[in-house]
Amino acid sequence: MATIFQKCKAKGDPCRRSRCGHSWTVRYREPGGRSGSQREKNFPTKREAQDYGIKAENDKREGKYLDPNAGKILVRDYAREWLSRRSIKETTRKNYKNFFENHLIPRLGSKMLCNVMSSDIEKMCQGMCEAGLSRRTVYQSNMVPLRSLFRSAVAEKRISESPVALASLPRVKTKRVDDKSLPDGEAVGAIASAMRGDWAVSVWLMAGCGLRVGEVLALRDTDIVEGAMRLRRQFVRVKRDGVWKAELSPLKAREEGEWRDVPVPSLVEHALRHHLRNHGVGEDGYILHAHHGGHVLDSNYRTEFRSAVIKAGFAGESWTAHTLRHFFASSAIAGGLSLLEVSRWLGHATIQITADIYGHLTPDAGARMRSVMDGVLATTNVSRDDS
Repeated sequence: MATIFQKCKAKGDPCRRSRCGHSWTVRYREPGGRSGSQREKNFPTKREAQDYGIKAENDKREGKYLDPNAGKILVRDYAREWLSRRSIKETTRKNYKNFFENHLIPRLGSKMLCNVMSSDIEKMCQGMCEAGLSRRTVYQSNMVPLRSLFRSAVAEKRISESPVALASLPRVKTKRVDDKSLPDGEAVGAIASAMRGDWAVSVWLMAGCGLRVGEVLALRDTDIVEGAMRLRRQFVRVKRDGVWKAELSPLKAREEGEWRDVPVPSLVEHALRHHLRNHGVGEDGYILHAHHGGHVLDSNYRTEFRSAVIKAGFAGESWTAHTLRHFFASSAIAGGLSLLEVSRWLGHATIQITADIYGHLTPDAGARMRSVMDGVLATTNVSRDDS
């Protein structure tokens, strides 16, 4: 049990005054019985010391005890150490590091982890917005590493609560896709025709199967069997020794070794057969390859795609390669396919993401609802005679 006393009374020549004004000390042990380290904390009044002693003993019993020194680490030191031991994708690590070094550390790096308040998080986010970052970047993208960082601090019992969870931050809604701004099937065909011949098949893969650019670049001929493709990895662009290179990485929202299956429409199968017959495959069987047979950088592909959009006569449209993924999803949902299936094929982490982006495109269910309820209520007399 915690002991509460005044050190001035325990000396060889103790203070004789009953209200001497000296501080009160709480002496207690950390969890672990007699093997636990002994701690002391001083308070100006006996009541405060007693309250702290009771809380310390209760926290030990309930497993909530926090070492008062565990949170006494600078935010910059904890953030860098935390990132160094995270098992994450290289691109994710780079994004986290950029956020820490450019925003978190300059603003909060010199504070002790245990002293970071929710108001500090709110001010930091406001400052990033004032510096020119979009609200979506600040309150959505940057919140991912920030929440994860402070959740780890709570789990490691360095702090009792996450200041990010306590902060009053606006929720940024996922931007819904405007189906009126998407290309139609004819436009998709025109873009494919305008692409360099050995990359044209990529347009059909994205528009017909909803693939991301990195997934198309990492697709091999052996990944497609009997009307379906199994996506296992994607290419991401990383800088090595000052040179940008394409490196394989797990699928987005997936761990290493996980995959997803996507049906392949017959038109896309035809485009694939045409491509393999006329252009073959590159290194390690990749369907898309550079002229020398090597891997394709996503930046080079996006540049080529934009050139094809302009060449096809759509210079006024802001279409990117990712637009074809929106084309696939919106067409599938408008055609009556379920959000669950479309979400699975797109590889979204949750169906909520799919619903937020494309849910408004579902076919009008009003007529179906009226038909169902008319059938259920068919035997009910709603026109009674009140006379």
